[in-house]
Amino acid sequence: METVVDLGEKVDATLRVMEAGDLAGLRALCAADATVWQNDGAGTRTIEKRIEHIAEFFAGIESVRFEVVRRFHKPDEVLQQHVLHLVGTDGVRSRVHATAHFRFEDGLIASVEEYLYEVPEAPQA
Repeated sequence: METVVDLGEKVDATLRVMEAGDLAGLRALCAADATVWQNDGAGTRTIEKRIEHIAEFFAGIESVRFEVVRRFHKPDEVLQQHVLHLVGTDGVRSRVHATAHFRFEDGLIASVEEYLYEVPEAPQA
């Protein structure tokens, strides 16, 4: 069984590969049959479908940075609240407030549930 520290480090590694746009690295952190649910009405998707969606999203993003607000651990699970700070290729800045639940099996991400809410930032004067 994974320790709490190891799971927090694994979630941090997931955020870092996403910030780097390393979708192959993201896939490597997930179980073969990993799934992702998001509050977009599309239901549960395979990790491959979610990575395709992330790739499309990242095409319009210049940079992304995760700010972890809080994190809770249970054996094989991490629940965290975070803010994604985004800068689009058009220079528009926004924040995405999110809560994500990561479930692990054998040290790999087995499922993720994400609740997201985007907040555009006011234009800079």
